[in-house]
Amino acid sequence: MIGAISTLVGTMVGAAVFVLLGPLVDQTGPSLALAFLLGAIPAFFGSAYYIQLGSMFPSSGGSYIYASRLLSPTFGVLAGLCMVFAGIGAIGMLALGFVNYLGFYFSSLPVLTTALLTVFVFLLINFFGIRFSSLLQVGMVIWMFIALVIYIFVGLFGQLNGDFAAVDNGPFMRGGITGLFMAAVLSFYSYAGYGIITEIGGEIKNPQKNTPRAIVISLILVTLIYMGVSYVSTTIIPIDEFIGFSASIPMTAKLFLPNWVVNFIAIGGLLAIFTTLNAILLVIPQELYVMGKEGVFSHQFTKQHGRFQSPYISLVVIGFITMFLLITGLSETTFATMTIVGLLLGGVLMGFSALKIFKKTPELYKNSAVKIPKPLLILLSIFGIISSLSFALLAILDVPIVGAMVLGIAVIAIVYCKVKDINNNKFLFDEMIDDFQNEVMEDYK
Repeated sequence: MIGAISTLVGTMVGAAVFVLLGPLVDQTGPSLALAFLLGAIPAFFGSAYYIQLGSMFPSSGGSYIYASRLLSPTFGVLAGLCMVFAGIGAIGMLALGFVNYLGFYFSSLPVLTTALLTVFVFLLINFFGIRFSSLLQVGMVIWMFIALVIYIFVGLFGQLNGDFAAVDNGPFMRGGITGLFMAAVLSFYSYAGYGIITEIGGEIKNPQKNTPRAIVISLILVTLIYMGVSYVSTTIIPIDEFIGFSASIPMTAKLFLPNWVVNFIAIGGLLAIFTTLNAILLVIPQELYVMGKEGVFSHQFTKQHGRFQSPYISLVVIGFITMFLLITGLSETTFATMTIVGLLLGGVLMGFSALKIFKKTPELYKNSAVKIPKPLLILLSIFGIISSLSFALLAILDVPIVGAMVLGIAVIAIVYCKVKDINNNKFLFDEMIDDFQNEVMEDYK
C-alpha cells in the first residue's frame, strides 16, 4: 500500500504547490487556503465512488473498466480517453513547469528543448517497468514530504513564537468572488490524482482493501499539506513579491530558513514535479493497454517489453502526442486545464457508473471489501457529478480551446465506436458484466 500512497501523493503534490502557487495567489490573494478547500470538493465527493468502484473492480485501466461494465462500452472508451487526455495535459504542464522551476538555479535554459528532454527522460524511466518506477516514487515522495513539512512548521511556529510577524496582504479575496472560484477550479489540479490509483488496480497487492485506504490517507495528507503551505505562503511575504517568484516555495523559504534547508526544499520541489510526471506515465498507459487488450483499440497497445513488462507502445504514443503539443506552443495553463477538464469529465462518468452498481452488479457490491451505504453512495455520487461538471464548465469557459479539443475527441470517439459497432458485436454488454463479475468473484474466494 505504501507504493499506492506514494503514487497518489506524488501525483497530487507537485504542480499546484511548486508551479501553480504564484498564479493562484494572483487570482485570490490571502484566501488561497479557502480556494484549495473549495477545489477539494469534487475530489472528496468523487473519492467516495472511486473507493467503491475500486474495491469492486480491482483492475488496471479502471476508468474504462467501470464505465464499460456499468454504462456501455462506448462510455468506457470516452472515460478512458478522458483519462488519457488529462494525462497528456499533466505531462505537458509539468514539463514546462519543470523548466520554469529550474530558473531557481539556471536563468537561461531553452524552454522547449528542456521540456521535450524532460518528457523523454521520464518515458525511459517508465520503460523499465512499474516496480522500478514505484520504488523510485517512494524515495522521491519521502524527500518531498519532509521538505514541505519543514517549510510549514518553521513558518507556522516562527510566527507563533514572534520570530517574524505575519504580513498584511490586503483584502481576503484579492480578485473578489470570481477570482476565488477561478482559483478554486485551477487548484483542483492539486487533487486531480485522487482517482488515478484505480488505473493500476491490477498492479496493487490486495487492491480491494488497499486502493480505498490509499485514496483516503492520501487525500488527508495532501489537504493538510496544501492548507499549511497556503497559510505560510500568504502571510510571510507580500503577495506582489511572491507572485513574481519562478520557484515560489524555495524563494520564500530564503526569508526564514538557512541556505542548506532552502536547497533541501528546492530539491524537494524538483522531486515533487518528478513524482507527478513519474506517476502519470506510470498510470495513464494502462488505459490504452486495457482497451487494446479488449480489442476496442489496436492490440499493438498491449505489447509489453519482454523483461520489464512495460507497455512501451502506449508509452511512446502518449509521449509523442505530448511532445507534439509542446512544439505547437500550448501554454502551461492550457495543459493544466486539459488535465482538470479530462479528469472532471471522467469523474462525471464515474459518478453515473456508481449509480448503476445496485442494478448491474449487486453481487459484487454485496461481497465488496468496502460497502458505502446505498443512500449515502447515491447522494455522494449525485453531488460528485454536479460539482465535477460545474468545475469542468468553469475551466472550459476560462480556456475555450480545451473545450473544443474535448468536443472533437468525443465526436471522433463516438463515431469510431459506432463504426466499429463495439456495443453490439463481441463486446456484448451483459456478457461483459457477467464475465467480469465471475472473474472478480473468483478472486474474492
